[in-house]
Amino acid sequence: MSSDDVGAAENADEGPDEAALAVRDTALEGVDGTPTCTICPADADFYLHEAGRISTFVCWEHVSPYAAAVNGTPEDADRPIAVPLPSFR
Repeated sequence: MSSDDVGAAENADEGPDEAALAVRDTALEGVDGTPTCTICPADADFYLHEAGRISTFVCWEHVSPYAAAVNGTPEDADRPIAVPLPSFR
């Protein structure tokens, strides 16, 4: 595991930072009702974001920690970030 992977793992334990929450909350403002997964009809659990590339909602079954940085930060993203929705526990 590289030092970058260790830092990402530590950040995942802490939860999303303020910038990630702001990006998620802005996306939620544009949704009427409960957001649904763009891949299946389930309620969404995460908001996937990478500036200029991806902005979508997905359920826990369709978010991949290999493809997205769970609780990543928009500023440091080298791949999409996956920000948990308030309803996800």
